[in-house]
Order: sequence, then structure tokens, then C-alpha cells
Amino acid sequence: MQSDVVYVSVPGTREDVLQLMAEKQINGVPVVKKGSKSLVGIVTRTDLLRKADENQLAMLMVRDPQTVSPRTDIKRALKLMIEKKFRRLPVVEKDELVGLVSIPDILGATLENDKKYGTMELADFVDRTVNAVWEKTPLPLSYMIMEMAGKHGLVVLGEGGGVVGMITVSDFIRLSEVTVEDNISQTFSGTDSNVDWGWTSKDFLVVTKKLLRLPSTAVEEVMTKNIINFSEITTIAECIKTLRTEDIDQAPVLSVTGSLIGMIEDRELLHLALKSLGTD
Repeated sequence: MQSDVVYVSVPGTREDVLQLMAEKQINGVPVVKKGSKSLVGIVTRTDLLRKADENQLAMLMVRDPQTVSPRTDIKRALKLMIEKKFRRLPVVEKDELVGLVSIPDILGATLENDKKYGTMELADFVDRTVNAVWEKTPLPLSYMIMEMAGKHGLVVLGEGGGVVGMITVSDFIRLSEVTVEDNISQTFSGTDSNVDWGWTSKDFLVVTKKLLRLPSTAVEEVMTKNIINFSEITTIAECIKTLRTEDIDQAPVLSVTGSLIGMIEDRELLHLALKSLGTD
């Protein structure tokens, strides 16, 4: 588990969460009672996006989240992640937050150095159902497609059918309509050393309005172009190491000839991780 865990406190606001996410480059954080480490909830970027009209953290967070203890068997944590589709689990002892365990943590501890399963090739684990949009697709329509597919990201295809980029939940939040300058200056004095007014700082400004609005620009204008991808013959261990190093949860997989054949998502490897530990 990660023992040095960042968290937010209630009472709090959307801005508190977004500022922390921008500073730490994370997508989800535990929520504790103010003045303590007593866990009361968890909040993710997806929660912020789906509850765009809510500002209070108490209403944004998922209350009383599923937890594990430092002594919980790793198999139980794995099974919880698989059954509940969790990306992270707070670790609690004596009602206090002491850590966090995530999918990358689990995969790194199980498959990255596994001589049997870690040497297997990606080809057998690729999701061949690819959720994609054309590079000329307007952003609002792209977000609608992503939501209907129940995904956190979309592959972007060019006119020739090749992969030209990706766009994710974090991008949609960043690209949503930003608050006007006057409101920004009222929220932050500009002298706060923790605030870096670069691209990442926009992550905690864009959802401060009651309503999110995406510009009607084409995906190609804002997508991530230099994306990480894997070959179908990439090993499981190599894939996990890259996902962890690059801090991403999914990537396109190409055939040996360079054609898109599907996607690999870290959560899809949890079953293999469980198998590597034995399913008794």
C-alpha cells in the first residue's frame, strides 16, 4: 500500500479537491473528517464531472467507502477491486486512514516480477472492442459517446483509420469552460505558493461553475497526440511497468504490422494477478 496518502477534509468544496488533484496529479482521494484522519468517503474526478451542479464535498463524495486493513490478504483486496470495479481502496486501522492501495500497486506487486505470468504476451488480454471517435468529432459529442460506453477514455482515429490520439475524463474536465478571471482572483489571491498557474492549474478551475460546458471544437485540436501504445507481443510485465511509470491506466495495442487491434486497461489484468497468487 501507499502509506503517504493525500486526502481532503469535510467540510470542503469542489475547488479544494480539484486544487489537490492538480497539484498531486491524481484522480481520486479519500475524504476524512476535518481535524482527524477518520475516513468518511472517497471522491474521484468522475464524481466531479457527473455532479457538475454540486459544489459541496459532502455531496460529491461516495460515503462510507469499502475499506481494507493493513493485514487484509491481498487476494481479498483483489477480489473487491474486481467485483466492485474499484480503482483504489482506502486502508484503515482503528477507524483512521493509514494508506491507500490501487490497481497499479497490486499489479506491480504481483505480475511485474512474475516469471510465469509476467512473461506472457498481451495478445490474449486485449479488449478487441475499441471505443473510438473520429478526429473531427465535436468535444460535447465525444463526451456523450464516452459516457454511453461507460469508459474513462476514447481512442481518436484519423481519416485513414489509424490511431492519432486519445482523450480522457481528465481532458474533458480540463477543457470545460473556465471561470472568468475576476472569479479566479477572488478564489485565489495569486500569492499562494501552492498554486502554479500553468496548464495543470486549470484542472482545478474548470469545474467551479454550476454548469460544465465543453467547447464545440474538434477532438483533434485538444487530444493527446503523443500517446503510449503497446505491441501485441509486449509482455505483461513490460506493459505493467510502462503503465506505472507513465501513470496511465490504459493504452492502445497494435499488431506487429502497426494496425490497431484493441485496448489494454490495467483493471483487465487483475484476474491474471489473482491467478498468479493462486485462487484457493
